[in-house]
Amino acid sequence: MEHKTHRKPLFCAALLLFCLLFITPANSQDKNQKYFELENGLKIFLYEKHTLPLVNLVFAVNLGTKDESEKTNGIVHILEHYILFRGTEFRSGEEISQDIRRHGAYFNAHTSPDLATFEISLPSEYADFALRNQKEILFNLKLSQEELDEEKKVILEELSQIQDDPIKYATSLVYQNLFKDHPYQKPVPGKKETIEALTVEQVEKFYRKFFVPSNSVLAIVGDFETEEMEKKTKDIFGDLKKDEITPPKYEKSHALKKTVEIKQEMDVNQAYLVIGIPGPDYNDKDQYAIDMLTQILGRGVNPMLNYPLRGRRNLAQSALMRYSAHKYGGAIIIYIALKPKNIGITKRETINFLKKTSRLNYSKKDVMGDAQLYALDYLESAKNQIKFDFHQSQEKGLAIATGLARYLILNENQERGSYLENIEKLNSLDLWKAAGKYLSKGRYVIVIISPKEKK
Repeated sequence: MEHKTHRKPLFCAALLLFCLLFITPANSQDKNQKYFELENGLKIFLYEKHTLPLVNLVFAVNLGTKDESEKTNGIVHILEHYILFRGTEFRSGEEISQDIRRHGAYFNAHTSPDLATFEISLPSEYADFALRNQKEILFNLKLSQEELDEEKKVILEELSQIQDDPIKYATSLVYQNLFKDHPYQKPVPGKKETIEALTVEQVEKFYRKFFVPSNSVLAIVGDFETEEMEKKTKDIFGDLKKDEITPPKYEKSHALKKTVEIKQEMDVNQAYLVIGIPGPDYNDKDQYAIDMLTQILGRGVNPMLNYPLRGRRNLAQSALMRYSAHKYGGAIIIYIALKPKNIGITKRETINFLKKTSRLNYSKKDVMGDAQLYALDYLESAKNQIKFDFHQSQEKGLAIATGLARYLILNENQERGSYLENIEKLNSLDLWKAAGKYLSKGRYVIVIISPKEKK
């Protein structure tokens, strides 16, 4: 689950996994890439890429909803908004906005269970502005109760929109039950009562504790010379004070003990069936097999889920499967849109299908004799699609920078290796094992959203 901030309120229910990386500090030997750490603890990764005349900066702070308490749930979300849209010790929020527009920049931020990211993308000639702007808004924030109260109104409006959106609301319910009694249980956008009660003193204390260089990373990708950019980052960020911080660690999320089913009526025209399944965390080697299964079962051009749900009986209007890996756990979620009359049978068919995933034929090699001639090779097709998507993603400097920033915060596996190499090694046995471990257990979080009955 991740929250994107725009001035126009928007909550992103899409669960994105930025792990399509072949560039990491551990395996990078390219002269166009450099990783280093400043004396104040700020970790920086530079990737010189001249595809477009743009520079993309992504700051990530090791701070997410995992670090909130029940009384402060939503404080990271508040800070994300405040940093983007309010003032610093040197400029007002309006002045910052005007400067951003004048330099032709794309400017945004995201909150997730693990970290908060702040991104800016703009023409490479304005790289100095981007560096200084991000330094100022992140480390020179000026908080006031008046502006905090104004930003609360925006947040509360977002929360009300989430309550009215079936997919966003169902996703929130899945997370709250999938990660019950775990720090990930708390909603990323926060809760109405805690947002309303937050004081500027609470936000200030939280901000001063976590927004320090040693708890942050910076990834820069784009049209620049590595040596020159290294000097600029050292000159601009080197004078930030070093504050020692020991980031808290948390236990891995636990497996579900039993299936949880939640039914909710909403003002909608069709029904939604959303099924959550515990998945592997960011550092678990099983993530590659789950990526592959997600592609084969619920994505791509010919997903296997289509057969029981959208085949001859046409039970569902759409079906999509997504996987998100967090540091202390993962979430596999299936989204199905359907007619209300089909809820019961669609739920049964989907669960029956999931239980069979540990013995399905994924490759031609799984089929014997002449039947191989007619068998579909889902495994090879998915590998090709992932390779295609991967290479497409490498043209997007901002996506690369985001993935690098997440890697610097979340990775604990120095022998992770190349993403594509790990994908290429997968065979049906790997998929059967992963499906048996995660998908076929028979314990799920099931959220059913149905239209309100007409009176």
